[in-house]
Amino acid sequence: MPAKPFVLEPLMSHTEITLDTRGLSAPEPMEHCLDALAGLGSAQALIMWLDREPFPLYEILRRSGFNYQGSMQENGFQLIIRRN
Repeated sequence: MPAKPFVLEPLMSHTEITLDTRGLSAPEPMEHCLDALAGLGSAQALIMWLDREPFPLYEILRRSGFNYQGSMQENGFQLIIRRN
């Protein structure tokens, strides 16, 4: 099955942005995440969907001034990222 393309999709409120990286090979999910975070406003949250928990990303987020919360869901790993 071919990988799905990366999707950045604003929700109804402009406070949440969804990034679906399921099906992409490393390092693409991290690259897309960092690109999306570069434009993330202080009142926005990035809702990221992945195939697995992104352990290498956590230290980068902490050093860059973001907080995050993640959990495994039925359809993948969901990570919510906000600026501190």
